[in-house]
Amino acid sequence: MGILPAQERDEIARSTNRKENTMRRRFTAFAAMLMIGAMVAPWASAQITDVTIREINFISPDSIQALNDAGVTLDDPRIENAIFNDLLRDTVRVRAVVMSDPTLSGLSTPNSEGLPSRVHFFVRDTASVTQGNAGMGLQIVDGSWQENGVLSLLVGDVIEIVGVVAPFDEVMQVAPVSITALGVYTDFGLPASILDPVVITTGDTHKVVGQDNRIQTNWDNLADLRGQYVRIENAIVQRRDISSDRPNWTFSSDAGVTQVYIRDLSLAYRNDRDGAQDATQFRVFEDDFVPPPPGAGINIQGFMFMDDFDPFAVGTDPDVLIKISPMEREDLEITVTPPIASNPSKPETVLGTEDSAVITADITPDPTRTLESVVLYYYTSSVPDTMSVEGSLSGKTQAAVYQFTIPPAADGDFVTYWIIATDNLGAESQPVNVSYRVLGSGITTIAHVQETADGGPGAGPFAGLTLPMNITATVVSQPDSSGLWAIQDDEGLAPWSGILLRDGDTNVQTLKQGDVINITEAEIEERFDVTRLRNITMTVTGTAVPPGYKSVPTSALVDESVAEAHEGMRLRFENVTIVSIESFGEWTFSSDGTAENAVNADDASDAFGSSFAGDTFAPDDAVAFIQGIWWFSFGEYKLVPESSLDIGGINVANEEFEVPGEFALGQNYPNPFNPSTTIQYNIPAASVVSVQVFDMLGRNVATLVDGQVAAGTHTVSFDARNLASGVYLYRLEAAGNVINRSMMLLK
Repeated sequence: MGILPAQERDEIARSTNRKENTMRRRFTAFAAMLMIGAMVAPWASAQITDVTIREINFISPDSIQALNDAGVTLDDPRIENAIFNDLLRDTVRVRAVVMSDPTLSGLSTPNSEGLPSRVHFFVRDTASVTQGNAGMGLQIVDGSWQENGVLSLLVGDVIEIVGVVAPFDEVMQVAPVSITALGVYTDFGLPASILDPVVITTGDTHKVVGQDNRIQTNWDNLADLRGQYVRIENAIVQRRDISSDRPNWTFSSDAGVTQVYIRDLSLAYRNDRDGAQDATQFRVFEDDFVPPPPGAGINIQGFMFMDDFDPFAVGTDPDVLIKISPMEREDLEITVTPPIASNPSKPETVLGTEDSAVITADITPDPTRTLESVVLYYYTSSVPDTMSVEGSLSGKTQAAVYQFTIPPAADGDFVTYWIIATDNLGAESQPVNVSYRVLGSGITTIAHVQETADGGPGAGPFAGLTLPMNITATVVSQPDSSGLWAIQDDEGLAPWSGILLRDGDTNVQTLKQGDVINITEAEIEERFDVTRLRNITMTVTGTAVPPGYKSVPTSALVDESVAEAHEGMRLRFENVTIVSIESFGEWTFSSDGTAENAVNADDASDAFGSSFAGDTFAPDDAVAFIQGIWWFSFGEYKLVPESSLDIGGINVANEEFEVPGEFALGQNYPNPFNPSTTIQYNIPAASVVSVQVFDMLGRNVATLVDGQVAAGTHTVSFDARNLASGVYLYRLEAAGNVINRSMMLLK
């Protein structure tokens, strides 16, 4: 890997965009950091090792060989065991030049005051001038950034860092204990080239492994690239997703053989911080960043690090890949683009069977080329053959709005369309499918809102619109326990029959489980890829027994089309095995005990603390059942149990069988119920147990358990199909203990 030729760099010009506050920031930096450097007495007695950044990034040749030999069989634990060295968690001291502006740090979510919990920036070891740049880049993650005054640092400042080598998963980083400002790079006789990027290719970052040509990290170069400031030239954008405030996109410099993801560490490249981040201290951008379209030619520079974020699944399993984080908007140079067909409209009302759809789109050619044609292609559910509608004619070298008319379609049809613009060199815009649905009687079911045109993942046909509707559904969630509001409108538990309600709506917050509501208008919101209704106009028309839990094996939900069709519904998984305990309160479980068929669950319910999964489960634990609301967040479908009663008895995987510490009788679920419900109880020691059900006159209507029961957590079902609606009591008697509870049967 070579270094870009040294370029003339004028220090004054380098910071012109912040000229008015440079002197203030420098004064604050030196005064604050010198003061902090003197205040680190508590660390004076700690063992501090003077190292180069290359020593921090070092990976042993044996580890690299093991990673290469493992190929497609690698997993996350083996990677994390191999890519760090003996400096892990040590306190080290390095001297480095600041390579990125800390005021662009945007990875940490800001609090209510607009301040993040940590600031990320990159440095390069000053020893790189004599020893070379390979392995000399490092990410600094400062949780004490306000005390350390790091926002006053400028690119080119030389600092001394005392900090702890503290990687986050696969990301190499150092958490500073103290930062001392020493001056600027010219004060130390360092050349301007110390700020230059290293020129690499996407093939330097990744390689192809296995018979199916999957992408994996190029382990031979990982130690050299971590934290490195690099430049990749003559690359082509491969994919992009601009459906959220955090665009995802990839590019390749070898015709798509290997790809590199963009990671939006910088505020310049993420669009969800405007209004959230404190603009007096951080450089917040008013205009949204829009990545170039697939097919665009780019030169790009930024900082490299490795993590396991893979939205397009172009990597292997595990999806641990090297990413690039450009920091300044100028780090991305678009050299040439195919025509861009953007902002395709869709009908803002529900169309009937006699209505045509008028579609518009912005068409932008490369300014050095002209448009030859602009065509809208479409098909419908009942007529799957592709048809086309031409837009107004060609020869344009500037952006223009084109209009198309799609003729009426049959009742219930999805109409899917896309637009392709072609220029005089034959380059075509990247097609993006858009859909709407024809409903002669309007929106009358949840499925009309939820169902997608192709039956797979994605937004429904009316996402983003506020529309009249006539949906009658029952609240199935337990808001008092979980803080979640979900409704379903089909007792047969058909796919697409559940949806979440936005909890910020005042009228939603008054709803209870079993309330029957009629919705006459709502905004259909697609937020973090979860469909929700918000700003709802509705009335409560009565109460009813909610539709039950749909029992499915976890293997069924591996199919994303099946998973999407059950979003917002209550699902139940019987006799499952805990597969893993994940970060952020999540865990995975599987009906057959395999990781391949596992699904995610998390503690999003108000009923669970953040340590619930780690305190409750261990891998290989057998669980009688897990049930909850099925939804999607942070790139994955997940189950959200609403309370501890949504998790059945646990048989721990270790040799000692864990038993409950006391007798307990849980609330039945569901409650109210029709016609059956489940009752859970705990027995701390083997006992003669009786579980009976009584009506309000004290008459025994059912004996569910009567005999010797082993210690543990048990469940029993109660079928009340032959009983009348009303309140019933159920009683646990064991070893002199008597516990009573009530439940409601609604028919």
